[in-house]
Order: sequence, then structure tokens, then C-alpha cells
Amino acid sequence: MCMSTSQAPPLQQFISLGYDTSAYELSGDISLDPPAWSIDEVRDLLRTRGEIEKRRRELLVYYYRIEHTLAFPLPLAQRPSELPPGIPGWSNYPWFVWLLWSLEERWRLLHAAWRFLDDQRAGSILQEELAALAGWDTFRGWSGQVHLVAGHVAACLAHFLSNPEGWNPAAREQAWKAAQLLLERDIGPWFREIWADVDELPPERLHNIPMIVLMRGAHLARVIQHPLRDDLEPRARAALHAWWQYRTDGHHHTEGTSYDGYLMDTATEWMDALPDREGMLSAGRDAFTSLIHQWVYLTSPGRPDLHAPLGDVEPQMSFWMTALLRLSIWYEDPHGTWLARHLPLKRLPAAAIETILGHAADMKHPGAPPEPRPTEVANAAVLRTGWSSADVSATVGLSRSPMSHLHNDNGQLILGWRGRFWITDPGYQQYRRGEERDFTLGIQAHNPPVINGTPQTQRRGQLLKLETSTAGWQHATVDLTRCYDGLPPQATVRRDVWLIPEDQRAAIVRDTFANLGPNAEIRTYWNAGAHLAWAFRDGWARLSDGMRALWIGTFPGEIRPEGLQRHAGSRGPLTLAHVSSLPDGQGSRWWIFYFDDDLGWEAPTLGRWGDGLLVHPPHGVEQAWTLPVDS
Repeated sequence: MCMSTSQAPPLQQFISLGYDTSAYELSGDISLDPPAWSIDEVRDLLRTRGEIEKRRRELLVYYYRIEHTLAFPLPLAQRPSELPPGIPGWSNYPWFVWLLWSLEERWRLLHAAWRFLDDQRAGSILQEELAALAGWDTFRGWSGQVHLVAGHVAACLAHFLSNPEGWNPAAREQAWKAAQLLLERDIGPWFREIWADVDELPPERLHNIPMIVLMRGAHLARVIQHPLRDDLEPRARAALHAWWQYRTDGHHHTEGTSYDGYLMDTATEWMDALPDREGMLSAGRDAFTSLIHQWVYLTSPGRPDLHAPLGDVEPQMSFWMTALLRLSIWYEDPHGTWLARHLPLKRLPAAAIETILGHAADMKHPGAPPEPRPTEVANAAVLRTGWSSADVSATVGLSRSPMSHLHNDNGQLILGWRGRFWITDPGYQQYRRGEERDFTLGIQAHNPPVINGTPQTQRRGQLLKLETSTAGWQHATVDLTRCYDGLPPQATVRRDVWLIPEDQRAAIVRDTFANLGPNAEIRTYWNAGAHLAWAFRDGWARLSDGMRALWIGTFPGEIRPEGLQRHAGSRGPLTLAHVSSLPDGQGSRWWIFYFDDDLGWEAPTLGRWGDGLLVHPPHGVEQAWTLPVDS
């Protein structure tokens, strides 16, 4: 039957936002401080999305990293074989990863509509498309390797085949055949090559890609009762146990928000049907609840769907939302439940919708956010006044894991306020060689000090203090010394961050240097959120969004307009660069960030008070902050 143009879903339904962490902050589709959703609203959301999927004639996939949009036929009866280069000179661009993300989202929506709304048409379409997988000659990636493509196909087949009710027998037989081919032709040989003879599991071995394929393959083998389950299942368990160990024994194991969520979406769904799930949840409690803690504390004030962009954090990757839901339900965690219940409906992935509707009875309680306090998570120390858009968060990077999605950015400061990250980070690493990759991994991407032209090259930051003063100020001290190669033997580099949670809110940074040698040069680069407006006044820089302002000051000295620059590889953020010299190789550099809800044009004032720094807020406020050197 031919579908009229007016019936077709609009192109915008297919397109995500660009590869820029500010894009989702600026999206007009998401309001600040979203209210808690109801089960009925989630059901209505599924109904709407399901109707779109049933009308879809082809799949448009937006490759946000490289800004390509490609179309694929539905059903996809064979593995695509004609694709462009993607990145010039790179013949193995992972086209099928984003394709399978889109296919899995579609299939889970159809499946949820079939199972929870009794939409038989959705079930019929799903079965037809799954049966078509039997015609694929391989489930390997474009490069010929077994990786995430096989993992996602295994996830879908395991999830959908686990319930035989309502299946068309012929379609189920073909989908079952595809599952067998996937295990025998692709995952089995891969397992014997990659995992079978492995005796040790160091942290680097626990990368998300092999872990996802392993666990998804184990799940599928269990569902179709394939002999490979006897090989895959024990190895998957061993890998997860190793992950728990490295997460909790001082290694601070993490791949960052997005990729921790990517892996844990897989791990939690694989675990869900295990007969000893409760025992595993007990054994992994500390590691799993640390994930909930991390996802709650790193969110942007007023935007529970966005996290501080430390390392490779992609807002497009919403897998963590489903993992958060499952873990919060299993552990009855009120903080994770609260965050999950306030995720914007438009951002919920299909797997999260399935989880919510499948556990509706467990979602009655709204939960509550934790009391704001200084806290350490796997990749950061976090200071924050709360979780509403009026609150402020100061995230201080603690990059201590060897995983590739993290950056050398100990001490990186990210300031969140009013649903934006005002002082931020590119938040990703570009695949393509050239100016953009140079920016995302280069010297201007992060704001810890660059010493004599040398940025951090090691992930050896040490959290020395994390406290709240008697005055209510939150404070973190990070030793950065071991993050730099080539410093003199007795050198020390430390960053202190204070968050002042009073009516006149401010974040204050002190970088302290000792024994760097004569005439040490210190460079600092502050990236601001895209499309914030810059101004310079009385030795201060001023950022605004037209409704409120953030003042940036330094001591000693002042900030000049000449320091504002745009790296050629930036997708939006402007960078404030500052250069100073330490004649005798030691001293302190202060940075003051004052949050101005009144959108004023009067800058704060700075001065010495004994051995400390005296800060006077503007607007005639009779208040000053004094920070002693030995704080």
C-alpha cells in the first residue's frame, strides 16, 4: 500500500543533534526542571512513537560525529555493501554502529507497542524485519571485525525471542536461524580468538566493545539454548566480576558517563534473566550503586538528562538512562529513582520505556535527590548546591582510569548553572585528523594549567581534600603534580576549588605552584559554552545568555579582551587564554567565577587581605569572601 506524503513522519523525527555538547543544552524541545513523568505519560509517548515507526518506509541514520545522513531500506534484508568513505583515507569507518543504534531503537519501540499496547501491526512489522536478518551474509562490522554490530543484533534477538507468545511461526523460525548464524559464524570464532585463552583481565581488557559483544552473545546463547552458552556465560561473569573489582578497589575504573552507561545497559539486561540475579546484585552492590551516584551527581542543574562533559561524553548516547532505571529499581535507590523520574520524556530511549512499563508497580514512589554535599565519583570531585536550575555545580576532573574515552584532564573545572555548562569542555574526541581533532584533544581543550608549554600527559591526579567548612563552603583540593612529565624533582602543582553556596554564589579556583624553576610560564584556557555572549569590563570577563551573567576574574592581574580566541577546530566554544610568568618558579594564580542572576554590568572587586584574597560582590552587597593561602 502506498503512503501519501502527508502521512510520512517529518524528516526531523529521524535526526539527532550535532556533535557538540552544547547542542542539547540549547535545544528548545527540552525545558528546565522537567516535572516527574507519570506512567500514563510514558504509555502515551510509546503510542506516539510507535505510530511513527509503523509509518516509516526507510531508516534515516544521522552520523552526528561526521555530519552525514544516510538512508537504508526497510526491512533491511541484507547487510549494506555500498557506503561512502566517511573519513577520507579511512576505509573502515564504523557505519554499522549508528545503523544498529537506530535499528534497535526502532525495533524496541515496535516491540514495546506490541507487548504493552497490544499493537499487532507493530508486532507484525517487527517480526518481518527480524526475519529478514536471516538473509545477512555476516554480522561483522564494515571493517570485517566482530564488534558492536554483532552485539546489538544479539541483544535484539535475545530480547525479542525470549517471549514466544504471538509470534508468526515462519518469522520466528527465520529470526531463530539468524540467531544461530550470528553465534556460529561470527561470535563463536571471535570468542575463541579474543577470550577463550585469556587468563588475566586487566582494566584495559574491560573496554565496552568486547564486553558488550561477550555479554550480548551470552544472553542470546542462553535464550536459544545454544551450546556456546557454556563458553560465553562463565567468561561474561568473570569479566563483570573484574569490572566490579576495579571499580571499587581504588582503581576508580570508568569510561565516563556515556560509555559506562553503554556497557551497563548491556550488563543489566543480560543479568535481568539470570537465575542468580539477586546474588549477583548483592555481590556487585558497591560497584553498581557507585554508578547511580556518579550519574546523579554529574548532572547539569536543571537538566537531569545532561552530564558534565568530562572525557568523551556524548549526549546522543542515552543508554545510561536505562541502566539507571534498572539499577534504581533493583536497589530501591531513592536518588536514582528521583533522577530517572525527572528525565525529560523526549529523551527517554525505547529500552527505558520498556523498563518503565515493565516495572510500573515499582515506579510508584518519586524518590528524592540527595542532600547536596561535596562528593567523589569515579572521574570527578563534585561540589554543588542542589539539582534545580537555580543551583550551581562545580565539577573537578579526576581522570585516574586508563580507559581510552577519558582525557588527561585532572583538575578540569566545569561549571553548571541554569541548565547550561558555562565553563565547559569540548566533551568528545573527533575521529578525523585535522583541526577539530587537534582541538578536542589539544592544549586548549582543558583548563588545568599548561606549564612551560606542557599540558598534562598522565592520569595521576590525587584528591587531597573534599570537605565543607563551618561556613558552609564546599572545597576540593587536587594534587596535579604527577600529571605532568618533565617537572623538576621537587615541583608541586595543586588546584583548590571552593563553591560558595550563599545568596551571592561564586566558585573560586586557586592554582598553586612551587619549585617549577625560574621564569616558569603558566597558560590557562577557559572554554565557555557555545553561543554565550562575551564582554570585558574593569579587568573582568563577562559571559551572558541575555538573562543572567557569569563574571570571570583573576588575581594577580586582570583579564584583557585580547585573550579571547576561537580555535579553528572548535564547533562553537570560544576560549579565554591567559598567560603569566612565575619569576622564581612559585606562587598562586586565583580565578573567580561570580554567578550574577541580576544580569548586572558592575564587576566584583578583588584585593589582598593578609595572605588571602578578598572578593567583594557587586550591586552594593555588604559581603566579602576571604580565602587564606593555607585553606
